[in-house]
Amino acid sequence: MVIYEPLVATNYEWVNTIHSEDTEVFLQFDGTPRAATWKPIRVRRVRADKRQGFKPSDFPWLGSDALVMRRTAVDALRDILEANGEVLPLSTDDGVELYVLNARVIDALDEANSTLRRIPGTDRIMWIKKPAFFASAIEGIDLFRLPHRGSSTYVSERFVERVKAAGLRGLDFNVVWSG
Repeated sequence: MVIYEPLVATNYEWVNTIHSEDTEVFLQFDGTPRAATWKPIRVRRVRADKRQGFKPSDFPWLGSDALVMRRTAVDALRDILEANGEVLPLSTDDGVELYVLNARVIDALDEANSTLRRIPGTDRIMWIKKPAFFASAIEGIDLFRLPHRGSSTYVSERFVERVKAAGLRGLDFNVVWSG
């Protein structure tokens, strides 16, 4: 089993929230269904910086904790997405349909075998440099987050293969664990 962390591919578009405080909503995603009360957050497509390209992406980058997708990605991966979370619409001013995944949360982190940093004076995890997982907790799971604030979204080899087979653009994948 191989687990990956999605990363933004070079020269592809990013997204930012129109109101900076809305970014907090994505950090708080914990897999709890939100569709019944969800109000689409307004985002805009942007360049990472002035030198960065602006190629259209099937996964405009907001961060590793919030997987943002165009309809092309949602349609190609719908079975995986719906089995592992909840797809929620975002709002744009330019008419581009964007969605964010409220991914399933699984307490699968093997802290003893992970490299991580804690918030000073607490037991809370601040940053996970190299995760290790309990294989039994993620067996057959294609997409998940950990129950730590701002956790990355982690994906399976099957997810990566489906993205590539569908020709979806804008993500690279970094192997973070195999076991």
